[in-house]
Amino acid sequence: MRDGCEFMSAWIQATGLMFTVLVPVCLMLAVTTSWKVIQQRRTVKCRLRAVSKTSPMARSSSVTSPLFAWKNTARPLAKIRHVVQDCAERIDALFGKRGLRAVLVCVVLAMGTTCFFSDFLPMIARVALVVVVPMIGFTSVYWVARSLQMKEFERNFPQVIGQISRAVAAGISVPQAIAQVPDYQQGLLGHEFALLRDRLEIGISLKEALSLSSKRLPYSGFHFFTVALILNQENGGQLREVLHSLSRTLHDNSAIKMKIKSLTAEPRMTAVILASLPLILIGFMFFKTPTSFAILTSTEAGHKVLMYVLISMGLGLGIINMLTKVRA
Repeated sequence: MRDGCEFMSAWIQATGLMFTVLVPVCLMLAVTTSWKVIQQRRTVKCRLRAVSKTSPMARSSSVTSPLFAWKNTARPLAKIRHVVQDCAERIDALFGKRGLRAVLVCVVLAMGTTCFFSDFLPMIARVALVVVVPMIGFTSVYWVARSLQMKEFERNFPQVIGQISRAVAAGISVPQAIAQVPDYQQGLLGHEFALLRDRLEIGISLKEALSLSSKRLPYSGFHFFTVALILNQENGGQLREVLHSLSRTLHDNSAIKMKIKSLTAEPRMTAVILASLPLILIGFMFFKTPTSFAILTSTEAGHKVLMYVLISMGLGLGIINMLTKVRA
């Protein structure tokens, strides 16, 4: 019984040490992702500012248009409210109502389990674990759901643009062409365009409806699609040619990404194998030589070794990810 308690204590100490290292890594990744999003928004703002300066119609409608809503200064509380609303829309687009309920239940269970198994820790460490563990779990689930949604979007969105382009070329108006998309498109885009169609049917303008949809689908392809439709509505032009060019560009970008992934598959797989070797070795020690594992988790020298292993693995995987990341 005593050996079991010591073993459980050593295991929980190792788990706490891993979380101590993972939390700064997750924070660094979150800051990096937020910085990239801010840079993308700045780029879009610069482009929209250039359009508003060159287009009299866009300049005259910039006060009330959701496309140029970023120009209107708001109070900090209003900005925070808009950010919270945008995050809620984004989470709803990723998980849906049922999926969000399931995720919340899992988060509550993770908090309860962590609180139950960390009762021997100090109060500060216990509270930190109760907060950090669900956050890491939710971040992981969010990242996986976002990756799956992005793959589905990149696979099906060029087809949607092609259908809308052919409908516009046949003389159908843009709202009617958008309303036809849910009839033949299933999955993510079918649901989002059904929401877009419902907004148009209840009287919401095309600009505002597209602005709301772009918050749910914050991808560059959909932003370009939104800007093309809004500028065409305000200034006119050959919408069919613009959509055809956008569809071809998205298709070419998807082909380039697949090619880059195929060319970088070998170093990425090598990185995964090398990163799994220390975990396999620690697992082997856990089952075959518990005394060595206890030394690794209960002594200061062992803590330093684990810290070095985790930090070096994190840095190595981060560098390989930066070198092999698809930027097409």
